Amino acid sequence: MLTPNYLNKLDQLRIQSRKTYSGKYRGERRSKNRGTGIEFTDYRHYEPGDDLRYLDWNVYARLEKPFIKLFQADEELSVSILIDISQSMSFGQPSKLEYAKLIASVLGYITLTNTDRVSVYTLSDQLSKVVPSIYGKSQFICIERALSPIQAQGLTNLNVCLKHLSNFQPKVGVVVIVSDFLDSNGYTEGISTLLGRGFTVSLIHLQSREEIELLPPGDWQIEDSESGEKKEITINDDTFDFFQEEMESFRNTLKIFCKQNAINYLNLSTQMEIESVIIEDLLRTGVVEYKN
Repeated sequence: MLTPNYLNKLDQLRIQSRKTYSGKYRGERRSKNRGTGIEFTDYRHYEPGDDLRYLDWNVYARLEKPFIKLFQADEELSVSILIDISQSMSFGQPSKLEYAKLIASVLGYITLTNTDRVSVYTLSDQLSKVVPSIYGKSQFICIERALSPIQAQGLTNLNVCLKHLSNFQPKVGVVVIVSDFLDSNGYTEGISTLLGRGFTVSLIHLQSREEIELLPPGDWQIEDSESGEKKEITINDDTFDFFQEEMESFRNTLKIFCKQNAINYLNLSTQMEIESVIIEDLLRTGVVEYKN
């Protein structure tokens, strides 16, 4: 749970974007368009999740239909948070999925407190929207309620899910992917599709302590949590060295891909305190920033 004291600390932060995106109505970011910041331009019909502060009650009284005021000079950012819920995310104590849900809550709160829009999706063998595009700090409860019952299930197909998001997300903005990236099909095609359309992408790579620290020496039977495949292994010094090399190679490959494509990359252990992650690591890697 995110305590009120902790949420107050998050009020100082906002999601960072390297690009300027056009918004539907007034936000707290300066846009490419010059203006006063409160320049009224038009109306549009109210949509569920819109901030009621921008509802024109005078128009509602006359027409008995809700309309939202649109503004020209300020920008709202559209943020999509993607959580991997494939079976491998159930691994660890705490599980990678529980940790991912905490990170999604934090990023969702930061987005909403800055009058930006946020959507939340789950990733497995298909993409599912669990929180539609919402706006305004009062909508944070929608994220908490939606995330709470989510459980790990299914296989992973990141490329299919990310291509689907790129094709069907109407508004280009920021995409944050929270995953262990354990997908035999890879991830580069899907992420490249998002980049090609103009999204700003950040990857949060989760690993449990059990994945970082190998089992004790001896004979073990291991099982792939997604495919169910089982193998007999013997852990000794050679096995341990090979495991460490493979894990380091996996992380470096992902890190290099991110560096080559100007993607924010953050590798986290689920043993890390969530508060220190936000204040230190997310700031350091550019996923979030302090408000001006």
